[in-house]
Amino acid sequence: MKIKTIFKINMVLLFLQVLPLLISLFSPEFKMMLMSDGFGESVSQDAIVMFEQFALVLGLIVIGIIAFLYGALSFNDLDTLKRVSFLFFALSGFFALPDLINVFTGQPTAPAPVIFMGLVCLGLFYYGSKKGTI
Repeated sequence: MKIKTIFKINMVLLFLQVLPLLISLFSPEFKMMLMSDGFGESVSQDAIVMFEQFALVLGLIVIGIIAFLYGALSFNDLDTLKRVSFLFFALSGFFALPDLINVFTGQPTAPAPVIFMGLVCLGLFYYGSKKGTI
């Protein structure tokens, strides 16, 4: 599979992963739905402020990663693309790790589709770093 195709697929998957957080910044009802999954029905004002800050920071970080992926599409050397794919593999691994730890410890975590998309991104980046083509 072409590494640039992998990068494009992962840009879409990353956007879909962060979309609930971005929506929660503009929709109070959606924000409360997400917060009640982790905090229960009674959510304090401090928890709301912390969640809003978390959603903003994480949303902007993911948009920044998408921008890096878009910029990496300009590379044409196979070795460089494979190296960049491996670096994104490492980054996405650390991104997916907290959700996996929380799943195995029974703590509140992201919805299953978000975790699944994160693991697909992880696998695609690894595949690109090992067997990707131009």
